[in-house]
Amino acid sequence: MVMVTGAAGFGGSRLAEALLDLGHSVTGLDVLAPNHAEALRRQFAHPNFRYVWKSVQDIQPADIAGHSVVAHLAAQPDTPMAFESPRYTVMQNVAGTVELLEAVRHAGGVSKVLFAGSGNELGRPRYLPMDEDHPLTPHNPYGFSKAAGELAMWAWHRAYDIPSVVLSTGVVIGPGMRREVFIFKWLWNALQGRPIVVEGGRQTRDVTFIDDVVEAWVNAIQAPVDDVVGQKFYVGCGEEITVEDLAVMCRDTAGTSVPIEYVDYRPGEEGQREVFSTRKARQVLGYSASVPAAEAVRLTAEWVRTLIEARPGEVQPPVPPP
Repeated sequence: MVMVTGAAGFGGSRLAEALLDLGHSVTGLDVLAPNHAEALRRQFAHPNFRYVWKSVQDIQPADIAGHSVVAHLAAQPDTPMAFESPRYTVMQNVAGTVELLEAVRHAGGVSKVLFAGSGNELGRPRYLPMDEDHPLTPHNPYGFSKAAGELAMWAWHRAYDIPSVVLSTGVVIGPGMRREVFIFKWLWNALQGRPIVVEGGRQTRDVTFIDDVVEAWVNAIQAPVDDVVGQKFYVGCGEEITVEDLAVMCRDTAGTSVPIEYVDYRPGEEGQREVFSTRKARQVLGYSASVPAAEAVRLTAEWVRTLIEARPGEVQPPVPPP
C-alpha cells in the first residue's frame, strides 16, 4: 500500500492514478476538502483508493501504519508565495516534512519514503551539469525550504534509518498543472492575445512533462529497496532553455504575435541555471524522458485552450508589476 501526501495536487493526483492503474492500493492525504479535490475525481471512484483529509503537520503514526511506501509531495509549491509568506512556506515544507518523518519513524514497517525535491535547491551551480553530489545552493525562500526538507530526509535517514529517497525536478508541466506556474500564465495570455510578462529572461529551466516525471516516481516506488534507499535522483528532460526562449516558444505554440514584456528578475534569480544530469536516473530507475520541451508546451497549450473555451471571459491570472 502506498501513501501519497499532497495527493490532490498536480503531481500527487497523477501519481495516485498511475499507481492505481498498476494495481496498487493508494491512500491520498491532502488538506483540500474532498468536494474540492477535482484532480481526484477518477481516483475517488476506485475501490483501492482512500482519501485522508488532513494536513501533513497533523499526521500520526496510525495514519502511516500499513503502508509500505510513502511518497511525500505535500508542499507549499510556489516561489512567488514564498517571497510573501516565508514562514508559512517553511512551516509547510520543512516542519511538515519533519512531522511526516517522525510519524514514519514511530509507525515502522515503511520500506521507502520518497521526497519531491526541486531545482530551486541548486540555484547557484558550482559545476555543470549538476549531479546528485552537487551541494545545495538555494537562492530564494522557496529553494531554502525545499533544501531544508531534503536535509531533514537525510538526517532522519542517518539517525533513525528512515528509508529516504529523493527525486528532484525542474519545471513540471502538462494538463492539470498549477496555474501559478509561469508557463501556464504565458499560454493563458498568449492564447487570448494578451502580453507575456517575463521576469528577467536569461535564467534557464529544465522543462519536463508530467508523464515522464510520474514514470520516474513509479519506477522508484517499484524498484528494489537496495537500489534506491539512501539515493538521490535528478529527473528532467535534459534540455537547458532560457526563460526568454521559453516565452517565445509559448507564443509560437499559441500561434499569436503578442508582445513579450520584460520586468526585473525575481529576488536572487539572476544567474539561475537548471542543467541536470539524469544519468543516474537512467541507470538505476530506467528513466528516459520521452517528451521534448516543445512538445510538452504544445500538449499543455491544448489543455489551456480547452479551459479558455469552457470559461470565456474569465479574468486572466495576475501578472507581476513592472
